[in-house]
Amino acid sequence: MSIRNGHKAPTIGSNHYRARRARFIEKLQPDSVAIFVSNPERTRSNDTEFKYRQSSDMLYLTGFPEPESVLVLTNIKGQSKFTLLVRPKDREREIWTGIRAGVEGAKSVYNADDAQTIDKFDEVVGALLKEAKHVYYKYERNPEFDEKFDKLWTRTQKALLNPETVLHELRLFKTSEEVKVMRHAGIISAAAHCAAMRACRPGMREYQLQSVLESVFTFNGADFPAYGSIVAGGNNAVVLHYTENNQELRDGDLVLIDAAAEYQGYASDITRTFPVNGKFTEAQREVYELVLKSQLAAIEAARPGVKLADIHDTATRVLRRGLVKLGILPASEARKSTKKSAKNGSKNGKSELALGDFYMHGTSHWIGIDVHDVGSYATADGTRTDKGKGKQRLLEPGMCFTVEPGLYFDKDDKRVPKQYRGIGIRIEDDILVTEDGYRVLTEGVPKSVEDIEALMADNRAYNPLEEPVLAR
Repeated sequence: MSIRNGHKAPTIGSNHYRARRARFIEKLQPDSVAIFVSNPERTRSNDTEFKYRQSSDMLYLTGFPEPESVLVLTNIKGQSKFTLLVRPKDREREIWTGIRAGVEGAKSVYNADDAQTIDKFDEVVGALLKEAKHVYYKYERNPEFDEKFDKLWTRTQKALLNPETVLHELRLFKTSEEVKVMRHAGIISAAAHCAAMRACRPGMREYQLQSVLESVFTFNGADFPAYGSIVAGGNNAVVLHYTENNQELRDGDLVLIDAAAEYQGYASDITRTFPVNGKFTEAQREVYELVLKSQLAAIEAARPGVKLADIHDTATRVLRRGLVKLGILPASEARKSTKKSAKNGSKNGKSELALGDFYMHGTSHWIGIDVHDVGSYATADGTRTDKGKGKQRLLEPGMCFTVEPGLYFDKDDKRVPKQYRGIGIRIEDDILVTEDGYRVLTEGVPKSVEDIEALMADNRAYNPLEEPVLAR
């Protein structure tokens, strides 16, 4: 399924990268040098490599996509400067592995004030380390550059600071341009989930639905899946990060799909759960509508000034009360306010079930360039906003996060009534905090029982060319 005609694909322009670098440099100590290194390339097998993905910090500050590259930002003597170290142009290598930007491209396309070939690392960085009073560098991002940097820095022993403490706070707050790109990633992902619902049939294999999802991502210009796609039929859904995706989808089971696209470096994150045959059983409907009620209540609670811990408490409160009504949890659980308050407690010497037995993960995480994006869950300086535990930071406009409650009942768990065993359900969307509330960035995928069943009843053959190609 392709994106509807007329939707314009957004981009992050050079002026946005320039503004990001300026904001970052403003927050550095005077007379500083900050160094960011590219991700290493990863060997898949023998002489083949995984598709390359640039480090997220390099993408955020430059958009430069190539390996063996280094970003250097300085404010020495009050003068801001942006330098890129890149692979040299090499016609013989470019024939095999693709065109390189080179020094000239680093300047003309990526607007570097200065550019040098990567073999000048020691010369360029060494000179700046001698001149700067403060040095920002994060080890363990690329072993090759760690070794080179360490030899240079140990000669100077200048104050060493972590650039991520500055940059990741900036990355936490999305600009309107970033939101447009994230929304576009969500539109592509929503189209993929709709295609998977329509394509699903009993007897298919999980990997066949995965192929439907990922073909829609690629067809609409996504760079990568944002993470390893999860297509979990039946009891496989109780494994939170199930990725084997090789089992048969059986009539009467549910299938949980947690999969989404990355577009221009920005992730989306969507989970939907639906019946393989297109019709929920009564027990499946009961559990599904409870998880959906939990998710909708948690989303509705999102606004400036609340905490992700509050979002989680809202979701868990609904789940507890619902599970008590279904006879799965004891009545005492309905009075508890947080997930952690009751796991495997005891009463009169007997083990008592708690929500944590069936909902063992958090409700939310930040999302952006990384699917589990950076940024403190406490405060900008890493301290807590109060004495509570968990994600206590107050939400502010521009923050983006997921809401993804779930319930997981293993087929062999005899503590659970028989009709609910083997049911695993999660429902997930991406949320932007606005000035007066929230915006759902991943709308477009059905999630009510009625809407899912209606879409799955539309049994036209899956055809990615049936609608106009995404506008460019």
